[in-house]
Amino acid sequence: MAFFAFSQGAVIWVFISEIFPNSVRSQGGSLGSFTHWIMAAIISWTFPVIVESSSNGGFYSFIFYSGMMLLSFIFIWRVMPETKGKSLEQIQKELGIK
Repeated sequence: MAFFAFSQGAVIWVFISEIFPNSVRSQGGSLGSFTHWIMAAIISWTFPVIVESSSNGGFYSFIFYSGMMLLSFIFIWRVMPETKGKSLEQIQKELGIK
């Protein structure tokens, strides 16, 4: 949790505000926030179920969620553009947004 809090957990909010064009930024931010909290609720509900499902449930739950973090890292690394040091206009140009 500590690694998530100072990495993807914090960066995603800045990234969301940079990735959407001005015309839909508020809707994009709302969608991102909604998705974030829905997924947080799903994790909160499924974690106890996974842990209680077997004697080694805690191990399996961390393996599962670690795998999900690895998949999200690969997706972000391969698909999402780097926004560091770029203006909103440069980011939109890279994404093909007019």
